[in-house]
Amino acid sequence: MRRQSRRGVGVTLAWATLLAGLVLAAGILVAALRAAPDRALAALASLAFLAACAGVVLSARATRARASSLHDPLTGLPNRVLLEDRIEQALRHAQRTGEPFTVVLLDLDGFKNVNDLYGHRAGDSALRLLARRLEGALRTSDTVARIGGDEFVVVSRGAGDDEEAALLASRLRGVVREPLPVGDATVEVDASIGWAIHPADGETPSELLERADIQMYETKHDDGAEVTPLRRRVDARIVRDLEKAVERSELLVVYQPILDLQTGSVVAAEALVRRLLPNRTVVPPAEFVPHVERTTLVRDLTLLVVDDALRARELWSETSSDLAVAVNVPFRLLGDRMFVDGLAALLRTFDAPSERLTLEVGPASVGSLSDLDHFALDRLTKLGVRLSLDDGGRPGSIAALRAMPFDELKIDAALVHGIGRNEVDAAVVHGLVGIGHALGLPVVAEGVETRDAWRALAAWGCDRAQGFFVAEPRPATEVGDWLCRRWPAVA
Repeated sequence: MRRQSRRGVGVTLAWATLLAGLVLAAGILVAALRAAPDRALAALASLAFLAACAGVVLSARATRARASSLHDPLTGLPNRVLLEDRIEQALRHAQRTGEPFTVVLLDLDGFKNVNDLYGHRAGDSALRLLARRLEGALRTSDTVARIGGDEFVVVSRGAGDDEEAALLASRLRGVVREPLPVGDATVEVDASIGWAIHPADGETPSELLERADIQMYETKHDDGAEVTPLRRRVDARIVRDLEKAVERSELLVVYQPILDLQTGSVVAAEALVRRLLPNRTVVPPAEFVPHVERTTLVRDLTLLVVDDALRARELWSETSSDLAVAVNVPFRLLGDRMFVDGLAALLRTFDAPSERLTLEVGPASVGSLSDLDHFALDRLTKLGVRLSLDDGGRPGSIAALRAMPFDELKIDAALVHGIGRNEVDAAVVHGLVGIGHALGLPVVAEGVETRDAWRALAAWGCDRAQGFFVAEPRPATEVGDWLCRRWPAVA
């Protein structure tokens, strides 16, 4: 507002100065006319021409000042003032024609990470590019405005009910999720989206924006209390350190064997990534994975682990062990086309049977399930890799089972630890085994650390188990040695 006021004052002073100059010039001309009429007339014509030019320039400046007061200086999009005017126009049009319209609010998720990691100049560049992409995704009759640092609003007369609004929101979210090249880097952001439809959700600009904001807020917090805080505590230093670790091959992948509970035979191994510091200190994944899950680095990190796991399979095949491998994959990568492309390329490179690779995916909210890129998910399914629901028993796991084509259920280690100590945990684990089998899924228990837990799980019909009672995680070469010793069945 101060900047706009200064512009207004500047224009006013310019006009006042011009007027004073003209008055002074007029006085001089009156005096000159008496002394030399011919020269005075020529000077008067020149003065009129100069005044006209000055008027054009000042008028253009005034026009630009009015335009800049209605547009966001960074992206050139309409600002809140012009947005409210556009909504008023849509309201008047709706009153004349009876046609509804939709107001969509987009709040970028993870954009602060872009500024923290790459600087505000990169963030500004990303916002400008995103603004152009949003404009390109809309009709000429629609409006997209920037009303805050990472908030955008779309007014669309082409969306008149919830189904059409949902399609528009999905299209806009797809635009937001496209990678944004910023200098030598590529950044990715997401968006929480809410919408309001006139007249059902409001009769004024403020009512429509408030309703869209409420729905957007509900969407933003639909991921559950366990996930949201992690996303807000992203540490840029940790992300940069891990980027360097990937470049320097300072990551260690270890493998924990998975055994058949009935026969004791080794059937698979789960790949677990560690950060290996220069002093040989090993940093567990809980220290860094939550900080990279919302960055493009998580894709590279996950594909790196898949690459290592497929190499490990080849190594173990030399001991006549056709073990499957399991790799943890963040939920959002299931709908990431670049990740699916990278996965397909690795499977071709190693000529690996796709069914011997399992992607372990943690539970996610119902909202997140509906937001996946189903083209990418369908392609992933056609690759033939197995999908395992990790951390079964945590909030969201039942919803995920209902919505996703999982091939396996893996029970959360925290529940398995309670077997023999906590009757509620034991009952939940027993129930989850039954749920998995009722759905036709093999069930794996992780975190098996005692003989009592092993025996209880076997008695309940659980199919597989992993944990320190079976074997601790170890490098791929040591797993090969361990297999050669022919691990005996656990009794």
